[in-house]
Amino acid sequence: MRQEMEEEKLRAVYYARCSTEEENQKDALVRQAAEAEEAIRARGWRLVDAYVESRSGTSRKGRWEYNRLYEDLEQNRFDVVVIKSQDRLMRNTRDWYLFADRLNCAGKRLYFYLENTFYSPEDALLTGIKAILAEEYSRELSKKMNLAHQKRQQNNGKPVLTSKSYGYRRTAGGAIEIIPEEAAVKHRMYELCADGLGGRKIAAVLAAEGVRSRAGKPFSGTDIIRMVRNPMNKGTVVMNRKHYDFNTGKTLPTPPGGQYVYAGKIPAIVSEELWIAANRAADERLCRKKVGKSVQT
Repeated sequence: MRQEMEEEKLRAVYYARCSTEEENQKDALVRQAAEAEEAIRARGWRLVDAYVESRSGTSRKGRWEYNRLYEDLEQNRFDVVVIKSQDRLMRNTRDWYLFADRLNCAGKRLYFYLENTFYSPEDALLTGIKAILAEEYSRELSKKMNLAHQKRQQNNGKPVLTSKSYGYRRTAGGAIEIIPEEAAVKHRMYELCADGLGGRKIAAVLAAEGVRSRAGKPFSGTDIIRMVRNPMNKGTVVMNRKHYDFNTGKTLPTPPGGQYVYAGKIPAIVSEELWIAANRAADERLCRKKVGKSVQT
């Protein structure tokens, strides 16, 4: 009886998470939060905070709410953490053990409302196995997503245009067309580069002429060289250039053998000849710079 009275006084928080892939399930995150709140009410606990986010559970990176919860474990703000299941908390074995250790050291409790049970250190082996299985599930899911993306790119998929795709825009019908005013600026960048000017000097010339980016700022030398290097400007689209690596948690460049090159995929801003001339000049400048540094050392 006394234990029940003490439990009713518990200060509870809940953590709810759906990854970006799972957001396709309509209102999944909203339902998860509502279920957690109902579980807290059903046990007579007092809800004091909620940690809700839409992020992948494969690492702590970028998970602001999880990291806030992790730090709050050492504060005297709550007594019990409520979650739907272990894989909602994370899909990473190492992070699970770190969380469980901090939870135990702080004297907090962890309640899985789907199983209607509390975590116990005695369950370390079982929960460790669950963490491994959750991590393997995420690894396999990552492989499938990479493969699906690769197949779309291999099958002559639609080129991606971002806000940084200066000189181009996508029409209402989905086609890619040139923006004449921006294309003229890009063409000038290539001409100046082919004439032997480096990125910073080209940037200075354009700034003096009053040329600005879409954001209304002068172009940097880095911006200019990046655009000069991009084969898209000669109408060639390179697909599957990057892929997500589950083991490192980073987006990495795809080796050339795994990339798909489509010439004439979009309208060209510069000719093949001008593109080659500008890039050859940029290569020569880079080579001279490296030689100069080696001589100095």
